[in-house]
Amino acid sequence: MKKFYAIALIVSVTLFALWFTNKNESNKSVEHTTLPVKKMQSTLDTQPVKVIPIDLPKNKKPAQASKQHVIFDDNLSQAADLVAMQYENALKFPPYSQPISALDEDRLKPNQFYPVSSPIDESGAALTVSLKQYRFTYPQDIVVNVNAQRLGKVVVELSNTDTKEVISTHKGSAREGEAIITFKGEESYPRNIQLFVQADIAGKKVPAVAEIQYMAPSATLTGFNKAYAQNDNMIVPANLNVIKSGLYRVRANLYDGNTPLAHLVAKERLTEGNQLLDLKSHWSVLPQGITTMRLSDFVIERMSPSPGEQNSFGSSEISYFEITDFAYDSLQQLAYQANAQEKLSLEFLQGLAQE
Repeated sequence: MKKFYAIALIVSVTLFALWFTNKNESNKSVEHTTLPVKKMQSTLDTQPVKVIPIDLPKNKKPAQASKQHVIFDDNLSQAADLVAMQYENALKFPPYSQPISALDEDRLKPNQFYPVSSPIDESGAALTVSLKQYRFTYPQDIVVNVNAQRLGKVVVELSNTDTKEVISTHKGSAREGEAIITFKGEESYPRNIQLFVQADIAGKKVPAVAEIQYMAPSATLTGFNKAYAQNDNMIVPANLNVIKSGLYRVRANLYDGNTPLAHLVAKERLTEGNQLLDLKSHWSVLPQGITTMRLSDFVIERMSPSPGEQNSFGSSEISYFEITDFAYDSLQQLAYQANAQEKLSLEFLQGLAQE
């Protein structure tokens, strides 16, 4: 929802800015056409020869600029129309149960670390640093993989990204072009950590820098209860051990075998201790007659309670949960009805597209 509001706001502000610019440009064109005429009239009596220097190209520039602005406005209208269409399609499904495909990597891999590479020479060879994930929670170990051809000794230094203070340094040697360096998880690690890697490759020192996050878990997902049908939704209760109370958002992906079906989101205020939070899957994202599914890719997030406090994340004791023998036929197949706020947002986007 916030993503669509942000896009709508940008489009709205841009349209206003362009309108305001067009208005100013039209005012400027009037000034350029009237002032030279006055000057010409005043000089006809005394210096008629000087009437010739009228800059006619200047009269053409505002018209050209106006034409460009019209084209640009059309492009913005088309962009707004596209956003409105995408939002209208999204409203066919509830926000807590949106369909996904194999192309939605941001949802399928929410904690992915993208490998960092440093060139070794002009041949295209590179030193590559990779980790299992980007965000770690205590007591997880930080395991760093360093790869390169002819890789020898490797030094990896952890430091506080914000203060530059060195936390820990480990050394290792490569085997068959790979070195694995492990830092034991510590509760005292800062949230933002920088990894500085220096590798010896055939006698040449090659550096690489990467960044990760480390934090104490705010809650732990311990498992799920048996899925059941409730009206038009499949309910899967999640068991959470909440360490720090607050507003939580729990996300997971639903699969049929290896095929992604839906991205599920639940948001609820939780107190400390063992709590239940329901993940709901709308019937419209489920294949007809399905009975077996799998939940995975869990993200447990405690939302920021104030501008001065960052959001925090939890951990999971399980990597997936199997849903078996689900009674699909017990679901009421009712079309999702957008609420008043969602309808107003759609009308606003459609209005922008028509301007």
